[in-house]
Amino acid sequence: MNPPVYEIEIKGLTEQVMKLNRFPHYAGRRFKDAAEGSVKLLERNWKIVAPVDTGRYRASIAGRVKSVAGASVVAVVGTNVTSARGFPYPYALEHSMRYHYRRGPRQGQFTFNRVRRVLKRAQGSIKRRFNKAVKLIVKDLEI
Repeated sequence: MNPPVYEIEIKGLTEQVMKLNRFPHYAGRRFKDAAEGSVKLLERNWKIVAPVDTGRYRASIAGRVKSVAGASVVAVVGTNVTSARGFPYPYALEHSMRYHYRRGPRQGQFTFNRVRRVLKRAQGSIKRRFNKAVKLIVKDLEI
């Protein structure tokens, strides 16, 4: 004699399994959007505090999202501008205790740790962007 077979139907289970299988796609897309927004924020804020108004330093500040793999995101914002002798000019400005000059109304500005302060202030905004991405991923996975 065979034991009785009971069938239980769970509505939406197949759709939910399909959505869970697509989790890397949802997460990758949302995290990439958050990273791109964060890179733009850092670029904009860094350009605002760049103490030299010649354009070469500011124009060289660029960023990009290198890779997104699941919840791991690698994004880079930097500059490659150097002095005429090859010294990394932004490094000198960031670590120098003397005043540096620029054209325009804000001459003679102190540049020590200026970029570092911008990056530190942006941490909260970046964290909020990624928290929002996580909420959107959860919403994407809901039926």
